[in-house]
Amino acid sequence: MSDLASVRFVDPWVLALLAVVLIGIALSFLRGRRPSGGLLFPSLGLLPAGAGGWRVRLRWTLVALRVAAIVLFIVALARPQIVRASVESVSEGIDIALAIDVSGSMSEAGFGGTTKIDAVKHVVHDFLGGLKNDRVGIVIFSGEAIVLGPPTLDYAASQKLVEPLDTGSLAGGTAIGTGLATAVNVLRDSAAKSKVAILLTDGENNSGDISPLDASNMAKLLGVRVYTIGAISAPVQRGGDEPESGTVDEQLMRKMAGDTGGQYYSVSDANSLAEVYREIETLEKSHVGTRDFVDYEEAHLFFLAAGALLLFIEISLAATVFRRSP
Repeated sequence: MSDLASVRFVDPWVLALLAVVLIGIALSFLRGRRPSGGLLFPSLGLLPAGAGGWRVRLRWTLVALRVAAIVLFIVALARPQIVRASVESVSEGIDIALAIDVSGSMSEAGFGGTTKIDAVKHVVHDFLGGLKNDRVGIVIFSGEAIVLGPPTLDYAASQKLVEPLDTGSLAGGTAIGTGLATAVNVLRDSAAKSKVAILLTDGENNSGDISPLDASNMAKLLGVRVYTIGAISAPVQRGGDEPESGTVDEQLMRKMAGDTGGQYYSVSDANSLAEVYREIETLEKSHVGTRDFVDYEEAHLFFLAAGALLLFIEISLAATVFRRSP
């Protein structure tokens, strides 16, 4: 958060009166150069010799004090205000739930020279390491779904949870709807301005009690934006059998994301996957935007008090130290 301070005038047109003060100073100067009245003396010899005393030499300070007081009064009439503005960082206010498919097909090779699950672990590890002020929770799913870690700012702990991930740890199948519903439930109590579920899978929904569209409708109702990622690898040969590869229902994935204001991405290697995670984070920061807080503090009383003080000093000096006779 950055703080800015400046000064503004509510009625700046009043400052035009300063021109009147300048005119008054000029007229006073011209009048001072004209011959003034005096007293008749039969001889100058009756007057003390030498220049005027210090009271005479410093009498101009009375005019300066009065002018300064008038200027301060005019500034006070213009109602100066101290403006304090705070701009909140856009990096705050994002809660993210990562839903990661750990079904058997995620162990397939051909995903940029590595298996899908290994690529996902590496990318998520780096993604977590680059975050700041964004809470992240992790959900894994195949035929069922579990919460691996609730939303937290402890990225190191989340990275340790991701490191040992492997396929076959949960029941078989691909329950996309259950995985998304679990991720959305993780964000249910979030008070963040932006709530995001990022679901990655390499297959079609073939198990679970919750359909993907029902899960996306749940996300929409709770204000969670869903981004879906399809991990599509090149077909690989398995011991003379026909090439095998997980298939992604891209039409369904697009609808799940689109219904909640998110997007669908198709990736085929670790580099493209890393770019997607970074792009999603950037998009969410733009959704959050900046929040500005402006506070106005009246400052005219200071100028009014300072002007009154100078005027009092000027009147006091004119009546005592610089008093004129007659």
